[in-house]
Amino acid sequence: MSSLPTPTTSRRLAELRGVAPFLAPAVVLVGMFMFYPIGMSVWMALNKVDQFGHFSKFVGVGNFTSLFSDGDFRSSIYRTIIWTAAVVVVTTLISLFLAVVLIRRFRFRAVARSLLLLPWATSLVISTLLWQWIANPDFGALNHLLSSIGISHDRIDWLAEPSHSFPLMIGIAIWASIPPTTLMLVAGLQGIDASLYEAGALDGAKGWHTFIDITVPQLRPVLAVTILLNVIFVFNSFPIIWVLTQGGPAGQTDTLVTYLYKQGFQLYQMGSAAAVAIVIFAILLVFSIVHTRLSWRGVLQEKDERLW
Repeated sequence: MSSLPTPTTSRRLAELRGVAPFLAPAVVLVGMFMFYPIGMSVWMALNKVDQFGHFSKFVGVGNFTSLFSDGDFRSSIYRTIIWTAAVVVVTTLISLFLAVVLIRRFRFRAVARSLLLLPWATSLVISTLLWQWIANPDFGALNHLLSSIGISHDRIDWLAEPSHSFPLMIGIAIWASIPPTTLMLVAGLQGIDASLYEAGALDGAKGWHTFIDITVPQLRPVLAVTILLNVIFVFNSFPIIWVLTQGGPAGQTDTLVTYLYKQGFQLYQMGSAAAVAIVIFAILLVFSIVHTRLSWRGVLQEKDERLW
């Protein structure tokens, strides 16, 4: 004897039929612009594809095997992790400090906020070109500045040596990432209930203790989202490295994104390029899931502690 649907199940089915026509366009768009490209990338990664997009041979995991046997690919993974971790950690710390300063009332606060957003208002490619001129070994302002303050009088070719160019690019990425990160943290600080600070002041909390015990816990959800977005954006960042060094010299400043570009649009190995894209997607997906779970677990634990 078949079981009859319960009233709850029938009601849910009726609600689903009611909203289905409204959800259908969104489902179609998500399928077209998200799932279809991902599926095609996976299929390309499993095939040998020429520069014209012609699938010539199914190779299975051959593209992935070739990638992980390539020392340049493995080095680009390591370099991408260093690049992302350095930029995100330093950006978050500096932006948190600036957000706490800019949330306070002081003279010319509006001017300070406007100046902070200037790097974000300029195209990243244009900003990077300006930094390329600043780092020029002959007439650049960077060498002149170091010489004028007595740090170094040498002619440093910042973009010719990886030991100089990679830290410089990390610094530029931090400089470009601070404005949007600070803006998000300022918005998060403005959303904290002022009565919490008043209650903390009555309990004797001051200065650093207020920041640690009230500001940071209340800001944790915004910090979690900010860090996640920064990791995704920085991990996929292309203009800074490509404009300054194009991954050179000899691929020693390549990250996964520039390595992908070279595989696809210089060597015309579209299958290998698609395999790199899948690796990038997998790394960011795993990080996003783990980061989100840990972040929300911390938020829920803090709520339980406050309830007790």
